[in-house]
This record gives sequence, C-alpha cells and structure tokens, in this order.
Amino acid sequence: MELSLSFFIFVFLILFLSFFVKGLAGFGDPLISNPLLALFLENKLISPANLCFSTPVNAYLSWKNRHAFCIKSTLPMALCILCGVIPGAMLLKYGSSWFLKALLGLLILAIGLEMITRKQAKPIHPNRIIMAVVCFCSGITAGLYGINLFFVAYVERVAKGREEFRGNICFIFLIENLFRFIVYFFSGVITREVLLLTLIALPGMAAGLWAGSMVDKKVSDTAIRCLTIAVFMLSGASVLIKAFFDIPW
Repeated sequence: MELSLSFFIFVFLILFLSFFVKGLAGFGDPLISNPLLALFLENKLISPANLCFSTPVNAYLSWKNRHAFCIKSTLPMALCILCGVIPGAMLLKYGSSWFLKALLGLLILAIGLEMITRKQAKPIHPNRIIMAVVCFCSGITAGLYGINLFFVAYVERVAKGREEFRGNICFIFLIENLFRFIVYFFSGVITREVLLLTLIALPGMAAGLWAGSMVDKKVSDTAIRCLTIAVFMLSGASVLIKAFFDIPW
C-alpha cells in the first residue's frame, strides 16, 4: 500500500460518498467503497478494513435509533443470517461462481423492481417463517460473496418508519459484523496494514456520515424510501456486471 497525497484524497472521497449514503439509507457503504478501493488495493485489505470502520458506525446508528426498534424481533433475524453464513461459505467450494453471482444479481434486481411497483401501504404484519427463510438466504449470500441484502427488503416491508428501518438493519449488521470480526481476528486477517487503512479512512467516513445525517433531517420518508430502493437495485446491477466480467470466456 503506497502512501501519497493522492492516495489520501482518493480514500477520503470514496469513504465520504459511501458513508453519506449510509447516513441516509442505513446501508450500502460496502457496495460503493469495495469496488472503488479495489481499483488500487487488494481485497484482503479492503474487506477487513471495511469491517473495522463499519462496525462502530453500525453500533452508533443502532444506539441512535434504539427507541425505534425491538431487540426481540431483530435478534432472531440476525441469528438466522449467521446460520446461513456457514453453508454459504461452504458453497464457495462448489458450482460456478460467476453463475451463482449472476443469479444473485438478477434476484436482487427482481426484488428491487417489486419494491418499486408495490404501492406504498401500511407495514405488513411480520411472518416468522418468511423472516427465517429470507434471513437465512441473506446469510448464504453473505457467506458466498459478503453481500447481505435480502433481509433489507423484508425489514423495509415490515418497518413502521425510517428510524425503525435504519435501527433494525444496523443492529443486524452489527451482530453480523461482530461475528465476522471475531473470525477475522483469530484467523489473522486483521493486520497492521488493515489497521493503517482504517485510520486513513476515518476522516472520510466521519465526514460522510455527518453530511448524510444532516441531509437526512431535511428529506421526507418518501425520498429516503426511493434512495433505499435505488441503492438496493444498483447493488444488484453491480453484482450482475461483476459476474459478467468473471465469466471464463
């Protein structure tokens, strides 16, 4: 990792943009930062560093919105996701990686289209079976590709407001982050270079999160919902494009 003024500026801009979206939508930061940082850094640095600065942010947003969510309802979601991470990681050894990733991208886009075309209505009553299936599948995709998104569509449907939505998903992200942090720590993935990259990224992360939080106070629930769906669908498109480039022509 070559340290220079241009490197510091580039990292700042990437993290500012990523956490500006995080401050508004409550998710989406790795979907922006990971592919951009991958232009000049190895994934073995990006993923653990992203985990290091995302974990405290998710803890902060969970605490900030603590009055808008219920641990009793979100903890089962987190546990189902963790159960899915294990078979997801095992699936990495089998099948065609690009095909599975393309299928994932198409599925995310399909869910995003359903979110767009669905009429705005009152939140639906939570269903434990649907919740378990959706969160388990979300855990599988997290284990396969580090993409933990399916449960976002479910929470968006059952949440009663953006504070509850943001608090729920950030709490679930936090549980998954802590679990993955323990795994990374004992496997030796958290290195000195990872910690250095984390420190370099902190100013951009803090500035982006602050700016997103300021804008969040001035926009409507409808605008935030549109942003949430846009980030969701862009993530599906990015996964699909990456799968295309991974095809062994």
